[in-house]
Amino acid sequence: MMVSMKTYDRPQVNQMIRTMQGERSLRTLAKELKLSAAYVSDVLRGNREPGPKILAPLHLRRVKTTVIYYVKERA
Repeated sequence: MMVSMKTYDRPQVNQMIRTMQGERSLRTLAKELKLSAAYVSDVLRGNREPGPKILAPLHLRRVKTTVIYYVKERA
């Protein structure tokens, strides 16, 4: 069985996070994800890599240290 993987770069992932944020404030989004607003801000500015808690709602996960993102298969 062949599994196709789509990769995303950091700007694309950041855009997906912004889309998930919608009209909510960064602080509200962070609270809903149980993350600190500073962490979410750092991710969006490129100072930190997005971790599992911010990627999971986007159905993404990080693969390897070369920072490749792909959409998880839904069960």
